[in-house]
Amino acid sequence: MHKAVEGLAIGLLALGIKKGTPVAIFSYNRPEWVIADLAILKIGAIVVPIYHILPDWQVKYIINDSRTELVFVENAKLFSVIKNIQDQTPNLKNIVVFDDSGIDGKDYWKFNDLIGRKQNGNINFPSVLPSDIATYVYTSGTTAEPKGVILTHNNILSNVLPCIKRYNVNERDVLASFLPLCHMFERTCGYYTILLAGGTIGYVSSLDTVAQDVKKIRPTVLITVPRVLEKVYEQVSRRVAEGTALQRRLVRSAVKNLNRYANLRYRKRKIPFGLKIKYWFDNNLVAAKFRRLAGGRIRLIVSGGAALNKKIAKIYHIFGFNIVEGYGLTETAPVVCANTIEANRFGTVGKPLDNVSVRIGKNDEILVKGPNVMVGYLNKPNETNQTIDNQGWFHTGDQGRFDEFGNLVITGRIKELIVTSYGKNIAPVPIEQRLQESNYIDQVMLYGDKKKCLVALIVPQRKAVESYAKRNKIEFTNYSELLQTSEIKKLIKVEIENINQDFAQHERVKSFALLSENFSVENGLLTPTLKLRRDAIVKRYQDLIESLYQDLER
Repeated sequence: MHKAVEGLAIGLLALGIKKGTPVAIFSYNRPEWVIADLAILKIGAIVVPIYHILPDWQVKYIINDSRTELVFVENAKLFSVIKNIQDQTPNLKNIVVFDDSGIDGKDYWKFNDLIGRKQNGNINFPSVLPSDIATYVYTSGTTAEPKGVILTHNNILSNVLPCIKRYNVNERDVLASFLPLCHMFERTCGYYTILLAGGTIGYVSSLDTVAQDVKKIRPTVLITVPRVLEKVYEQVSRRVAEGTALQRRLVRSAVKNLNRYANLRYRKRKIPFGLKIKYWFDNNLVAAKFRRLAGGRIRLIVSGGAALNKKIAKIYHIFGFNIVEGYGLTETAPVVCANTIEANRFGTVGKPLDNVSVRIGKNDEILVKGPNVMVGYLNKPNETNQTIDNQGWFHTGDQGRFDEFGNLVITGRIKELIVTSYGKNIAPVPIEQRLQESNYIDQVMLYGDKKKCLVALIVPQRKAVESYAKRNKIEFTNYSELLQTSEIKKLIKVEIENINQDFAQHERVKSFALLSENFSVENGLLTPTLKLRRDAIVKRYQDLIESLYQDLER
């Protein structure tokens, strides 16, 4: 890899790329992404990652805003995107393609040819300082323009080195990479941290092959987001529910015994001999089967990017996975806080990294200061000044508090807070998470700003709903029609009413609509880290939301 990086760095210099020149990478995860990234950094140029399924207008905006001069693209599909916008990107001079299968013409460079390109005379690579800019990372835009976060080499390294220390990452570790490398969570924690510790990274072929590829890679470390963990949990739960009565009883009994054992151990209580026997049986005959699905040697799972459901975290824990939750933002390179295996407390995101300061400001806003905090937003001085105050504190927009052990607890996001017409403040995420615990509910978005009550847009668990329909002999010609039947609406209504009992009156869902289309990155309703784009969802379903309130008035 060192030879490939140095060869590519020489090739970039030959094309006129200098220190400080922005160079984009427009691709999903693959080894060439890493080689390109390191070669760009080696010559002091600036890496501009572009998520591979962004719409054309955002790709064009990022290239123009960053003044990118060269772009690496993955394949023919992404090459066509760049060609379609090339006449509107005046700074872009060169295109380099990782896999040029199916591309005609000669107006691009082949990746391997550029690595092998010779340059006459001695090569003098520019010196790169810790304070030099390493990357512009564009935060997810909804209807507004994306913002380019400026991060230096030191911003990133000040995150990487404490992470290596906190989790004892070493040359024996293997990571399966599937979160997009263009986002700082995967890039810092799942790439630079592993690489600097001498570990090994295996790249999955695609998001559709994660399960199969993880079995082959057999990772010791996984970096993931809650949505992926929830999907795995849902699939396993569905498989158990569809099993024999004996299998269902075995799993229920195992969960009960493993949970009791974990609780006693956590509280440092004496564990009865009979429970030790049950634990041995359940751990080796039931839980071990689930661990083998992930390759059988995972020592650490780190979840970030969004709030992790406490119940789901506990289930993974009792089945033998060391799962910890962290918190961070692109603007903080990204890690601010993270739990450790030794002092893990579910429902918190742990303590700040060694070199990071965190305090709670006005409106319970989480404020961060440290060497990991960004320089600012590219070409946006007003937004930078609004976000970083004159004392150097970065205002996250998230709300939180510290528990009695000094762990940070995220309580909400200021921009996500729903304020009803009665003046009640409601944090939607905890309610959405509880609703998603239903076997029949896949995704949820609550709405109620300036309204008298909450309504929900619900994406059902398709397989579970269709299985229910077959068991109950509900006739339907297509899935959309099935969701409109009185039987399925009643099924979901009962699920919601059961969960409503856990919340205050003003936090209860009063009406809902069922959607046949998932919220996804492809349709613009999820960010690349799988968080809801609330504004985009409201815009798309505005009429449907209004109809729910009109029905309530009747």
